[in-house]
This record gives sequence, C-alpha cells and structure tokens, in this order.
Amino acid sequence: MKLIGFILNLAALTAAVLGNHHESLSLSLEEHSVVRYTNESLIVLCRSNNSDAKLHWKSPKGEIIREHKGRIHIEQTSPEQLKIVFAHILLADKGNWTCEAAEGGLHSKSFDLIVYQKITFTENATVMTVKEGDKATILCEVKGEPQPNVTWHFNGQPISAEAADGSKFRILADGLLINKVTQSDTGEYACRAYQVNSIASDMQERTVLMKIEHKPFWTHKQFVSLQYAYINGTASIMCEAQAEPPATFTWHRKQKRLHSNEKLYTIETDSYWSRLTVHVVNASVFDNYRCRAANHLGSIERTKRLEQGEKPPSPITFQLRGFNSNTFDVDVSAPRGQEVRGPMEVNGFRIEYMSELEFKSDAGKWTNAKRKDFPFEEGATFLITNLEPDTVYLMRAASRNLAGFSDFTKVEKYKTLSLEPRSASAILHPTALLLGLMLTFGSMLRVSFG
Repeated sequence: MKLIGFILNLAALTAAVLGNHHESLSLSLEEHSVVRYTNESLIVLCRSNNSDAKLHWKSPKGEIIREHKGRIHIEQTSPEQLKIVFAHILLADKGNWTCEAAEGGLHSKSFDLIVYQKITFTENATVMTVKEGDKATILCEVKGEPQPNVTWHFNGQPISAEAADGSKFRILADGLLINKVTQSDTGEYACRAYQVNSIASDMQERTVLMKIEHKPFWTHKQFVSLQYAYINGTASIMCEAQAEPPATFTWHRKQKRLHSNEKLYTIETDSYWSRLTVHVVNASVFDNYRCRAANHLGSIERTKRLEQGEKPPSPITFQLRGFNSNTFDVDVSAPRGQEVRGPMEVNGFRIEYMSELEFKSDAGKWTNAKRKDFPFEEGATFLITNLEPDTVYLMRAASRNLAGFSDFTKVEKYKTLSLEPRSASAILHPTALLLGLMLTFGSMLRVSFG
C-alpha cells in the first residue's frame, strides 16, 4: 500500500511540474485560432519564462522551421523569445502550428491557422463570338476557400435550375453550355460567385458579352426608295445594317464604286451605318445610288433614287412668344399652299440655338449648335427647353421639305429670366416686366379674335 501511495504521489507531482512547464510558454495571440486570407501576413511570438529554454516552431506536418528568411521564417529576438513570420500566407499553410521548448522535458503551445481565399476567376475574357447554330461554352472557373456557390444570369435575368436542365442551357462545373445559339442569345452573361465564411461574406461577378456571328440584315425594314434634293443643296442617304462581325459598307453609282471627295461625295461610316452625302452641284447627280453591306457570311444591297426637288422657302415668321428661366416659346411659320399639298410643301422646321458665350468660343460658327426639329403644325408654337437662366442665346430657324432645308433666318438674340425673386426682377429689369405684360396681352387678343 505504501508503494502504491508513493507512485500516485509521484504521478501527481510529475503532472504538476509538466503543467507548470506548459504554462511557462505563451503566444502573442489572444485566441487559439487565427483567421487570415491568402496573401495576408502574420507574426506570432512565442515566449518562455525560462531564459535557458531552447525554442523552435513546427509546421502542421511536424517539420521544424529553421529558415531565418523567406516566405515563412523564424526570428530570434532574445533567448526566451522566438517569432514565426508568414510574409504572405497560402492555402497550404492552414493547420496547427506549434512552439516547443526543451526544459528538462518537451513542452509546447500551439495555435490553429485558418486560411480563407477570396473569390477569383481564372478567365478574364469579356467578349466572345460564336457562329449562329453552333454550341457555345462560357467559361467561369471560380477559386475560393470556402468554395463559392455560382449562379448564372442572362441580360440581368437569372437562369433558373429548371431552365438550365432544359435543352437550351446546361450549367457545368466550370461554365455554362448554350446549345444551338441564335441571334436572340446575343447579350451579357453574368457568372456570380457567392462566398460566406466566419468573418465575412463576398460576391463577385464576371460578365461576358456573347456576340452571334450572322450575315447582315437591315436595321429598319421600312425603306423609302425615293429621295429629293435641290440644285446647290445636299442630300444625305443613310444605310444601316446589323451584322456580326460588323459589315463593310460600300457605295456605288451605276457600276462605279464611290469614294469621298471634296467636290461631289462625302462618305461617313461607323460599325453599323454609313452615310453618303451628295453635293448637288448640278442636275447630273440625280441618279440611282446603291449601298452594299457585306461580311464573310453574306451581303445585302439597297438602291435609292435621288430626284430633283425644290428648295423650301425660309420661315416668314420667327419670333418669341414667351419665356421664363429655362424655356423659350417660339413662333415659326412658312408659306404653304391653301388647298393642294404638293410633295415639296414645307413639312417642318429646324431651330438651332447656342449661348452667346458658346458662339464666341466657337469663333462665330454654328457647327456645335444645339438643334431641334419640329413637324409643321398650323398655328402651333415650339418649346425650346433645358436652357440656362439669365443667359443670352442666339437662335435661327429653317424650313424643311422632302428636298432638304431652306436658308436660315437672320440670327435673333433672346435672354432667359433670372432665378431671382420676381419683386427683385421687377425692380432691376422693368423693361423685361413690360415686355412680359405686352406678350400676355397679345396672347389674350389672339385668343379672343382668333
């Protein structure tokens, strides 16, 4: 019995000593677990109460860290202190890291490193082109820890699980499969990745614009094959077509291809349209003009007949009916036949305007002037809106018919009202107040005797 008691006492003493040795080690962390994202850094200090202790760090695989430089290394600041330094953390670094000391026996203190990885996409292409009728696979390989959940959207609308199980779409582990693509499949496909962990949540999106290769087709189905112009005027003939890849536009007169030149033709072209401006120097330019739009999948053509018309008369009335701080009410009129309406009758107006400051900045040119087109309406006035208050504007007007625009009227100057209170305005601008009363009275008379 004495022997058994001695053994029990010895075991208790050994456990107490070992426990004291364990507590003699401490780490600079407040918690047993520490969370970091990949590429972040971390420094953990291991401290012993015994200055004679020999400290070392072990990886989760049990390997002793001996390097004093590199991505993961140790730094000895004093005999009883040893740091482990993670310059930038990788996913492979997760696990239990241990600081050990040999003080008449092996004692340790450890922490768990939890590593998360933010959402990343391995693909970076933003546009893809697919031939009509083929299959298309939009790749979206997502990396992250924990593994993100992925959903797909087409032009902002979710692709449901039921739709993805159908014959059109199929969601793959690393992308979206689209069967037998058509032009209606053209648009933006968004791969959205969601991730939730113990410290944060995240959502990232990758968008791919898918274009479907197809031969050209006309943007506008309705087409007027006849156009008018007058001598010394110009005629602008538009040609608009959708195609993927975009069509190459060419213009032809009879069997000759046309090119821009200062005398007769100006050709402007963008991805989906082309405009031929014919300078009508004499009657010889009245002819058929053919536009051709082509890519490697096919071509289409349209012909427009340009015939001689009459230049419309300039407006006979161009005056201000009313105004406030941001709007002009403009009266414009032009002579028209009383009974029979011919094809060259005035059918509308164009009003151009710019501030006096803009006019001076553009050296007296109207190239950058704002403009508004209005249809002809008997007795109607036209509103020019979104003007700046207390600002002088220069304005002019032209008539329009099927052959083009008339000469512009002489330039008029009009000024918008200030935003100051009405009483102050009346004191500072008595002329403007009187003009307003006259305009109001004139309108009442026009209504009474109209």
